[in-house]
Amino acid sequence: AEAEAGCFGGAARRAARVAAERAAHRNVLLLDAGDQYQGTVWFTRFKGREAVHFMNLLRYDAMALGNHEFDEGVSGLLDPLLKNANFTILSANMKGKTPLGNKMMEYVKPFTIMHFDSEAVGIVGYTTKETSFLSQPGDNIIFEDEIEALQVQVDKLTAMGVNKIIALGHSGFTVDKNIAQKVKGVDVVIGGHTNTFLYTGTPPSTELPAGPYPFMVDSDDGRKVPVVQAYAYGKYLGYLNVTFDEKGNVVEAVGNPILLDSSVPEDEQVKEEVEKWREHLGNYSKEIGKTNVYLNGTSQACRFQECNMGNLLCDAVLYESIGRPDQKSWNHVSMCILNGGGIRSPIDEHSTNGTITMEDLLSVLPFGGRFDLVRLKGSTLKEAFEHSVHRYGAASGELLQVGGIHVVYDLSRAPGSRVVSLEVLCTACRVPAYVPLQMDEIYNVTLPSYMLFGGDGYVMIKDKNLGYSKGEPDIEVVSRYLQRMKTVYPAVEGRIRFSSGSHLEASLTLISVLFTGTFLHT
Repeated sequence: AEAEAGCFGGAARRAARVAAERAAHRNVLLLDAGDQYQGTVWFTRFKGREAVHFMNLLRYDAMALGNHEFDEGVSGLLDPLLKNANFTILSANMKGKTPLGNKMMEYVKPFTIMHFDSEAVGIVGYTTKETSFLSQPGDNIIFEDEIEALQVQVDKLTAMGVNKIIALGHSGFTVDKNIAQKVKGVDVVIGGHTNTFLYTGTPPSTELPAGPYPFMVDSDDGRKVPVVQAYAYGKYLGYLNVTFDEKGNVVEAVGNPILLDSSVPEDEQVKEEVEKWREHLGNYSKEIGKTNVYLNGTSQACRFQECNMGNLLCDAVLYESIGRPDQKSWNHVSMCILNGGGIRSPIDEHSTNGTITMEDLLSVLPFGGRFDLVRLKGSTLKEAFEHSVHRYGAASGELLQVGGIHVVYDLSRAPGSRVVSLEVLCTACRVPAYVPLQMDEIYNVTLPSYMLFGGDGYVMIKDKNLGYSKGEPDIEVVSRYLQRMKTVYPAVEGRIRFSSGSHLEASLTLISVLFTGTFLHT
């Protein structure tokens, strides 16, 4: 990322700040909580070779596997990442189930021990057990309960005399807090997956903190356990300075995410290396459209409420679908649903001067999916919307963004009965209007192919659909729409609402050790 206003992060800037922290502190660990795969045009082009190359260059100490590391299947994880990493890859709650899975697990360790003079720090890893339906591990890997699997490995470390233990993983903030509470012997939890932003004091940029950094959890065995995450996109370097006494108890844990903005210098050697790789990236910088407004594709927006990026994407796929009227209907489809977790990035109209490029679009939709057409009974669609908010507030990816639909939720109700109003745009009408969803009627709906096959837990769509037709690649659909519209300015317009009073509030880390450890995390 270039050192200009509105531009954050980048390997060169991260490298410079990590080097500065290593020079300033003893006992520094550089850790990653997973999902180095996916999310950028770089991954689209290099399929993870770029991730392992630059992580080796920055001398990471350990990484926990995230769900997106499986997006190219187990083979795409084995090579390039696992076979080329110069750092330890961790996950305690995975087991191989096939020869390929067993081969993969030869490269994955449940824990590692880092030595600082006479002191030892254990790091135990974990991966969300939802990976099987969030990504593409196939039948090769079994994902076990995080807490049960971690306790077994922490007990092993304790028996080996290790009394300073970090849990590093990728299961989301709620699970992170549960691990801190329930796994006896874990002293620090460094998490990812939900891209949770924690901060103590006045935040330095636009992200609003979900809590203080570190977030202190009371464990069942009477300790205070710090839990941290560091948001997403490499925008911050998580910094946690932890002091332990001789018995391994946490005496102090202080820090904050470090904003990697233009005030942070770039490492020139790493920057040169980035530019060498960029030459092979291809031409993704061509303008395909413009926006007059900020396209909010952040997880803080799209996983909790209606976001205008979701509206733009649904508008694009519905525009693409116009053109099949008959005697009874003005069109064959009027509805779009898409999982908010599939929206991976915002587009900042200020930093891009309103220009939208293919690189921008690939950052928003990096997974190479399609927009398909599916036939669903109204009752199945209602079931999908209940699933959309069944665990609202956990920052998981299933909250539905919509087009041609008005939905109202009451979060004070029990999961499974939170949809209080669901209206859809009629098609068998001459003047389109929103009418109540009919449970027995059959509807055509556009949606990502990921959801069609049960992704993000939408098994009811996979199991109960009445037929589907494959659509076009999502990138092509949206880029054509942007080219036709020339300039877009999508609004938040009340497609998704929460009834009064029910709206809930909704990574890089360094460690230092009387033994003080500094944990940097991504």
